[in-house]
Amino acid sequence: MTTVNRRSFPTGHARAALLKAMLRVLTAHGRDTQEFLAKLRVTTEDLDDETKPVPLTAVAVGARALIAACGSGAIAEMTEHLLSNDHLGVWMPLLRGTVAPHDLFRRLEMTDSEFGRTTRWETLESTPGRWVGRVHVSHDALLENDGLLSLIRRAELACIPQLFGYSRVKVSRLDDDLLEQTYRVEWHLPNAVIHFALGLPLGAAIGGIVALSVHAQLASAGLFIVGFAVVGALGVIARLRDVRRRVQAGADALRVRALERSLHLRELAASAHAAGLVGSVVAGQYRIVRRMGSGASGVIYEALRITDGLPVALKLLRAVAVHDNVASDRLRREAEALGLAWHPNVVEVVDFGSLPDGTSYLVMELLHGETLAQRLRVVSRLSTDETARIGIEICDALAAVHAAGIVHRDIKPSNLFLVADQEGTDKVKLIDFGIARVEWEETRITQTGGPLGTSGYMSPEQEAGGPIDARSDLFAVGALLHECLTGEPPPPRTPSGYANVSRSSGVQRAARPLPPEWTALIERALAVDPVARFGDARAFANALRDLRVRSNKDEAV
Repeated sequence: MTTVNRRSFPTGHARAALLKAMLRVLTAHGRDTQEFLAKLRVTTEDLDDETKPVPLTAVAVGARALIAACGSGAIAEMTEHLLSNDHLGVWMPLLRGTVAPHDLFRRLEMTDSEFGRTTRWETLESTPGRWVGRVHVSHDALLENDGLLSLIRRAELACIPQLFGYSRVKVSRLDDDLLEQTYRVEWHLPNAVIHFALGLPLGAAIGGIVALSVHAQLASAGLFIVGFAVVGALGVIARLRDVRRRVQAGADALRVRALERSLHLRELAASAHAAGLVGSVVAGQYRIVRRMGSGASGVIYEALRITDGLPVALKLLRAVAVHDNVASDRLRREAEALGLAWHPNVVEVVDFGSLPDGTSYLVMELLHGETLAQRLRVVSRLSTDETARIGIEICDALAAVHAAGIVHRDIKPSNLFLVADQEGTDKVKLIDFGIARVEWEETRITQTGGPLGTSGYMSPEQEAGGPIDARSDLFAVGALLHECLTGEPPPPRTPSGYANVSRSSGVQRAARPLPPEWTALIERALAVDPVARFGDARAFANALRDLRVRSNKDEAV
C-alpha cells in the first residue's frame, strides 16, 4: 500500500510563467529542453498557460537545472522572457487599475505572490524611482538555502518597473535571512528639474561659442548666451516630454497586449474545460488520470502528483457548486477534519485549496478496494469475526477523530472503505467528513434547520436535530455492526422525548436476529439515552476485542 508523505510546511506554488521562461532561456542557449521537462515531470502543453500554478519544488528543481545547463547568469535572463507577449497573462491581474510601479508593488501585498500561499510581501519604503520591500516565507526554508528562489524573485521584481516603460532597473538583496528577505528595486525616472539644469549650461555654452565665432560685442554676446541657454533648456524639456510620452505609449501598448493575452488564455481554458480534465494538470501539481466517480456537488478523479508520481484521489466541486457556500464549506470542513484526525484507519488528506476560477479541491490518498456497502450488497452478511475486526478498526479511528474534537455524523457502510493490505486482510479507512462537526468551528453548514446524517444510522438526538457529541457516532457504529451481522440496519424506534423520530426512517425492519453473544453489546450501542451507551470509542473497541477473544475461545473448544 502506498504511503502518503505528510507535510510539515504549507504547500507552496508558483506560476507556470517561471518554468516557461526557464525553457526559453534554455532554448536561447541551445540546450536540451526535453531533459529539462522530464526532470520536472511536465510537458510543453502544461506550460501553454503561464497563469497556471506549478509546484514550488518544481521551480526549485528547474532553477538548479537551468544554472547547471546555462551558468549562473541564466536566471537574470528570465526577466526578458517574463515580459514577452506569451507571458503577459500572468501580469494582467496585477496590472488592472495601476498607473505606476508603486501601484503594482502595493498590489503584491494584497494578492498571492509569485509563490502563492507561502509568501507575504510588505512594503518598507516607497519613493519616486525606488521601492524597498520584505517577503515573509512560510514554506520549507531548505528550498531557500541555495539562493536560487531569491534570484528568481529578483528577476520578477525587475519586471515591475519595465511593465510601465522604465527600462533601467536595478534589484538588490539587502540581507541574508532565509525566512524574511528584503529587496530594493530602483529605476530611472526622467526628472524635469535636472534636465532643465542641464539644458541651461549646455545652451549657454553653445551661445558662447556662437558669440565668439561671430566676434560679437559683450552685450550681444550676453544675449547670445542667455538666448541659447533658454533654447537649450526648452529643448531638453521637450526631449524629456518626448521620452515620457514614449514611456507611456510603451506601457499602454504592453497593457493592451496583456489584455489580449488574458482573453486568449480564457478561450484556451474554455476549450480545455469542454474537452474534459483527463490528462490536464490541476492546481499546478496533479495530473488527472481518470474519473473515478461523482456525487451531487463533486467529482473524484484519480491523479498523479507530478513532483514525485504519487497516486492520489482528487475531489473537485462541480461547476454548478463552485459558488454554493454550503458545498464549499463542506469540502473545506472535510479538509480541516482530515488534517486534524490523522490515524491509519482514516483516509489521509494530502492537499486542499482553490483554483483560480474559485473551484475548491481536496487531495487525498488513493484507496484501492471497495466500500463496506458494496461488500454487503454482494455477500449480504459478514462473519462475526470479520464484523468484530471491522468494528474495532472503526472505533480505533473514531477515538482519534473524537480526540481531535470532531464528530463525524455520517458513519455508514458507504463511508467505510475496505483496502486490502499486503497480507490480504481488509484494512478499514473512514472517509467522507463532509458534514463533520468540528468543536471549535461551527458555520452555516450546521444551521440548515434539519438533521444532518443518514436515516437509519443517526442517533435519536441527531435525528431530532438536538445537540450531539461523540456518542452519536457510536450509535451509528452499533447500527452498522447490526447491518453487518443481519444484512439490515436496525429498525427505527420511537423513544419518549424525541418527537421527531416517531416517524419511520424508511429503513426496513430487521428480519434476522442478532447472534446471542452480540445482543447486549449492540443494544448498549443503540441505547436511546446517550448516557447508557459506551462512554467513548476506546471503551467500545475494548468491548469488541473482549467479545472477539471469547468467540474465538468458544470456537476452539
